[in-house]
Amino acid sequence: MREIHDLLEKTFQKLPQMALEKRLAQKMQEAGLSVSATKLSQAAQHILGGSREPFTLDETVNDCSIQITSDDLEYVIKTTERFYNEQAGTVIDEVSDKIAQNLLISLSKKWPVEFEAQRVEVGEFKERLENRWGEGLNKLRMLLTVVREWAQGVHERKHSVSSGQPSHLDDVLLRLHVRACQITNEIIVLLENGYADGAMARWRTLHEITIVAAVIVKYGEGIAERYVHYQIVESFSALKAYERNHTALGFKPVSKRQAAKIGRDYKGTLQRFGKSFGDEYGWAAHHLNVTGRQRITFSRLEEEAGEAIMRSPYKMASYNVHASPKGIYFKLGSLSGSPVLLAGASNAGLMDPAQHTAVSLAEMTLLIIGNSSILDDIVTGKVVANLERAIPMALEKAHRKLKRDDERYKKGISTNDD
Repeated sequence: MREIHDLLEKTFQKLPQMALEKRLAQKMQEAGLSVSATKLSQAAQHILGGSREPFTLDETVNDCSIQITSDDLEYVIKTTERFYNEQAGTVIDEVSDKIAQNLLISLSKKWPVEFEAQRVEVGEFKERLENRWGEGLNKLRMLLTVVREWAQGVHERKHSVSSGQPSHLDDVLLRLHVRACQITNEIIVLLENGYADGAMARWRTLHEITIVAAVIVKYGEGIAERYVHYQIVESFSALKAYERNHTALGFKPVSKRQAAKIGRDYKGTLQRFGKSFGDEYGWAAHHLNVTGRQRITFSRLEEEAGEAIMRSPYKMASYNVHASPKGIYFKLGSLSGSPVLLAGASNAGLMDPAQHTAVSLAEMTLLIIGNSSILDDIVTGKVVANLERAIPMALEKAHRKLKRDDERYKKGISTNDD
């Protein structure tokens, strides 16, 4: 792309010469002279070069002299300025359009080879990452497999006992657990591809799910029922946002019948559960004794769940969810002191999101198991607890080795991993 910039720069630099050549051609025509384009160009360069010596054309038929006055120079300046103001944008658009088309055609032709090279490079990177972090990641994969298979058995058992109509508590907890398993799988995909910051951002959601589940377990069926009905509040909020913006977005309005139903459901829900039910986290307002103008925050839910200690990691995870300055200056995937701006994958920084994920998924599972006397639940709980302890140790081992290897690399000592 630098070549494109240089080409345009050279073109604009020639504008004064082109304007002067036009002026010289007019003067010579008035003097009855016929001069080649080459001689015109040489004459213009001679004048613009600042020389005060006469310039001889050697092609004149009659003896005469042509002088360049201040009016001529003013003409050159104004012609050049007028081109910049009126034509430069058009020229740049036309040139850039053509260059962009040619560049896209060229890239399309070369892309299969380029993609294959990238695929091989990614495969080699993943292999190196697995060699370094594989022990910890495999234990995390094992944890996910254990709790997912256990959850399937719990789902079948609960539905069998309840004849397909589980309590609000059982239904909500099982659905939260299923979502926790899905998010854990997403985190593992991000980790094994070297995206620690993305994995940390997804753990943020997993942590929220675990906290919500803990609060619901603490207060039981009543709060679970409120949590289910809170969907109506979310639907009403979404309707209001859609009504404000659908015209600007070019979307059709919600039908009057559907809007009226959502409005009635919302009004009836507030009449049933109270005005504070319509606020953020309103499903927990009654059980947390929220009154008046008080509002529930997520940090309040963390305290209620006994997880206030996780406020700091949660805040760190938030940096890469929002457009915060910290999110662009701090990266888990960048080794300490690295001047590189990370725009892709890295084998650094996997420890925190991986171990937080293990803890959250384990806690989510143990919440549901509770004090169950069923053998399958008891055994699963012990396996989960053992993996929850083992995963951080394996990750810490890989993290320490990475730091040692990085220090050796900076000292010019080769390593076998990267």
